[in-house]
Amino acid sequence: MIVVPLFAQFRPVRNQVLPLMVLLLISTDVISLGHYWKQWHQKSIWRLIPGAIIGIVFASFILNDISDIHLKKTIGGIACLFSVLEFLRPRIIRRLNPDVPDEAPALQFKAWHGVLLGILGGVFSTLAHMAGPVIVMYLLPQRLGNRKFVATTTLLYFCINLTKIPAYYQLGLFSFEIIIEALVLLPFVGLGVQAGVYLNSRFSERNFSRIVLIVLFATGIHLLLT
Repeated sequence: MIVVPLFAQFRPVRNQVLPLMVLLLISTDVISLGHYWKQWHQKSIWRLIPGAIIGIVFASFILNDISDIHLKKTIGGIACLFSVLEFLRPRIIRRLNPDVPDEAPALQFKAWHGVLLGILGGVFSTLAHMAGPVIVMYLLPQRLGNRKFVATTTLLYFCINLTKIPAYYQLGLFSFEIIIEALVLLPFVGLGVQAGVYLNSRFSERNFSRIVLIVLFATGIHLLLT
């Protein structure tokens, strides 16, 4: 979630950052899928992906006109707000009802919630590769567990990124130089995936959720300040 904003500091977003990152992200997804095959949450997949496809199609029409600054700050504000609310949710529930367990109960979303957030995720991903905060907003409160959470996000990102390829191609964003650069960076992508799989198995679900929220909040602050 933080790579694209960092790249955007010193490279053109539309013609370099977007096409380069989609190629690297797809390679990351392919490698990761082997570690989490068929461990994803099927209900979330079937609710989010149709909406994401709609969002990608919609965003491809406005990619030439939207302001990068406005998009980044909107996503950053949403990410920060969600992180704070989700972190405080167990305390709020205990204050309202002291009889509930220490851990906040898992939320059960309706189908239209998934479709709506899928559309937002598709739009944000197409315009800035920032579907992460939206997807986390839907998945994290369900408390799926570490492996199922990562497996679900991996499959979702793979489907979203794969759908963006024809959209970017139609907009003429790919070039020979971008493809070569992606191939050069591919070995580092594999190392990053292996490190992520190792770290994922070393954290409890509570600590894992906190790390995700901290990263999400830091990303939101970064987007708001850039």
